[in-house]
Parts: sequence; C-alpha cells; structure tokens
Amino acid sequence: MNKSLSLSFSLIKKEFQVAYRDRTIFIFSCIVFVLLTLSGLLGILQYQQDAQDRQESNKKFSSELRTFHADAHDVAHYGTYLFKPLSPLTVFDPGLNDYFGTSYRVEAHVQHEVDYSNAEGADAQLRFGSLTLTLILQVLLPFLYLTMCCTMLTQEREQGTLKMLLTHGSSLSRLLWSKIIAYYMFAILWLLPVFMGMLILLCLFDPGHLLLGRFGFMMLAYLVFYFSLTLIAALISLCSRSSRSAIQLAMGIWLLGAIVLPKIGTTWIDQRYPLSSRAEFNHQVRQGYLKGIHGEGDSRSRVEKYLEQLCSQYGVKKLAELPLNVDGLVLQYNEDYQQKVFDYYYANVEKIIDQQQQSLSAMGLLNPFTALRRLSMTLSGTDFFHHQLFFQQARDYRNTFIRRLNNEVAKKTKQEELHKVSAAAPAALFPAFHYPFPKLAVLLWREGIPLFGLLVWPCVLALVLGFRLKFFKTRL
Repeated sequence: MNKSLSLSFSLIKKEFQVAYRDRTIFIFSCIVFVLLTLSGLLGILQYQQDAQDRQESNKKFSSELRTFHADAHDVAHYGTYLFKPLSPLTVFDPGLNDYFGTSYRVEAHVQHEVDYSNAEGADAQLRFGSLTLTLILQVLLPFLYLTMCCTMLTQEREQGTLKMLLTHGSSLSRLLWSKIIAYYMFAILWLLPVFMGMLILLCLFDPGHLLLGRFGFMMLAYLVFYFSLTLIAALISLCSRSSRSAIQLAMGIWLLGAIVLPKIGTTWIDQRYPLSSRAEFNHQVRQGYLKGIHGEGDSRSRVEKYLEQLCSQYGVKKLAELPLNVDGLVLQYNEDYQQKVFDYYYANVEKIIDQQQQSLSAMGLLNPFTALRRLSMTLSGTDFFHHQLFFQQARDYRNTFIRRLNNEVAKKTKQEELHKVSAAAPAALFPAFHYPFPKLAVLLWREGIPLFGLLVWPCVLALVLGFRLKFFKTRL
C-alpha cells in the first residue's frame, strides 16, 4: 500500500515538474490571473458605484417624502423609487441584473415594472456581455483548461514514454488518475485566488456575513464542475490517437457545452413557451380596468355600485352625509380593482415564466455548463427568482404605500385639510423598504435539478472512464 501511494505521489510530482518546465501552462496561468484580476477589480468598482448611487437615492427620496407639503394624493402621484438591493456576490456573478432592471417606480394609478437596466443603450454589452468573473470561469477558463488537459495521455504515447512508465510497475489506471489529480490541482490553484478574494469581500461589505452559506455551496459547485472537466479531458485523451485530434475534440465539446446547447435550449424554450410583449400586456391591463373582468362592468358602473354600497353600509341617503371623504374611498377602490386586474393578467405571464425556468433547470441534467450557470446565478442572488421576488415585494410596498395615502385623504372631510400633509409625517406612513434574502434551503430546493445534475456528472464520467480503460491497452 505504501509503495502504491509512493508511486502515485511520484507520478503527480512528475506532472508538476513537467508543468514547471512547460511554457504553455505558464502562459495559460498568466492569462488567467490577468483576466481574473481585471474582471474582479472592475466588478468591485461597479459594485461600490452602484451601492453608493442606491444609498444616495434612497436618502433623497425618503427625505422628500417626509417633507412634502401637498395633498396626500399628490404625494401618491409624486411617488418614490425602490432599488433592487445589492450583495457582494454580485461582484462574482452579476447574472441577469444588468438586463432586468434595477429600480421600481412607486406611483398612484400605474402599476410599473422593474426598469432602468444597465444594459439599456449598451449595444456591445447586449451582444457580448461584460467582462465578469463568471464569464471567465464558466466560458474562457474551461476552454483553456480542456485544451490543456486533453493531451495528458496522448503526449506520453507520442513521446514513447507511456510504455516505459507501464513497464516500470505503474498500472494504466494509476497513471491516468495521477494525471487527473495533478491537473485538477492546477484548476484549484487557479480558482483559489478568486475564492479567497470573494471571501474577503464578503467579510468587508454588508450583508456578506449572511451569504457565507451561499458562497460555500458556490465554491463546491465550481470545484465539482472543474473535476467533471478534468474527467472529460481524460476521456478525450483515452479516445484520441494524437494530440491534435484530442485538442480538436476538446474544442468541439467546449463549443457544444458552453455555446451551442445553451443557445439551442433557450431558443427552443422561448418558442415553446412564448411571452407576450410588454406593450401588449399593458394594453390588456388597461382594457381590463376600463371594461372590467369577469363581467363586473366598466369603470363608471363599478364606481356607481360601490357608492351605493357605501350609502347602504353607513345608513345614509346622500354621499355628503358620509363620515368619510368619498374621493379617498373611490381612489382606493379603483386602486384595488387595478391591482386585481394586474394580478389576473400577470398570473398567466408568471405561469409561462415558471415553465421557462423549469425547462432551463432541467437542461442542467444534460449539460454541466448550464447546471453551473443556473446554480451560480441563484446563489449570487442575480437570477430570475430573485428578480421576481423583488418585484413582488416592491408591488406589495407600493400597494400599501398608496392605500395609506388614500386613507389619509378619506379621513379629511374638511376642504381646507385636503391639501395638506404634515411636514413631520409619521414614519409609519412612509416606512423603509426592506428586502429579505431568501434562505439557502429555498434556493437549493428550487435549483435541485441542476444541483443533482452537477453532482451526477462526475460519477457518470468516472464510471465511463473506468469502462474505457479496459479497452485502452489494445491501442498501446
């Protein structure tokens, strides 16, 4: 046993010695570290700028609301903005944040959507994406890594050293696994600075301490992914007769997994579960509000019925006899109905989006690149689930905000009081917007299929590798 371990360590040591003398690996490492350092610095600068902009904007809008001297309904029209919260993990994986918008407009009579994305007007970003850590770790580095590792056995065979190593007491299985471990250690050395830098960032910025569990699973996902790449490279090396054919096959597999399959999958999903345009959706909501849904009549008839119900409820014959301001009550009634119409039409949109997201998650079983991408965005809080969660909570805040202001109008029955809001408005009237991050268990459950696929891939590849080794000796 000791002799076997000693031989394995010797083989691993040999790989590191060869790598130390090999200029190719040195050049690869330099390219990787330069790209990672550049993208990391750009990500940190962007994060600090975005965080500062959000903080200043929140202070500005909060101060304006608390010192606004006007009718409560005017305050509702003036409204405010809610900003999608940032976490230090967005430095690692900005995900969909740049494309789905960053702020939500709170305004009376209008149900806005999350808007003002960083990619608006940035044609190059829409086409190619920005230089991020995930672009390097999920696309560029796998290409370099596969082309570097895929010749682990073909070079030995071309140089005539494979038979010599086997005749000196080393089995083919031990030789191959020693090379796999050695190359995988190279990948860990490339990933380690990124993980250490992100860990320091989480410790420096809030709420980083709440995201350590997410970061731990993210590290695990990347380590498992690169172990799968190492096994794929080993299989390529076993199946190839020359280094040239091995590199060509590795490039083809990378192109298929990183570029072609994700593009084909998203196109197919988009065609199978098509979404209506925003303009069409807004038109449906507008017509539903004006004409009514479920046969409830148009806007005028609905208000007339509501006023009749109010008179009956308070036991009066005239609206002027009501103890509350009718205008405020009608304003809130129309807001409630508009929310009802919005929820009615948005339910279908949400159903289609859920089908799209489930299909994208299922693709993680077939493609480890897709599985890693899904998990990375989810754990970073930059996927569609977090975007949708922010949108729902922002809408809840907006609806509560407008309801409180309309209730203020309803309470003021004297004409001179209608156009006045206290300069020292209570904090309960304009509360701060809080966005709690979902628990880690919820995220892992939602993305259970990509997580399972990512963990299954190395097991399947190891079995195929062991099966392939039995037939390799005939080609020595």
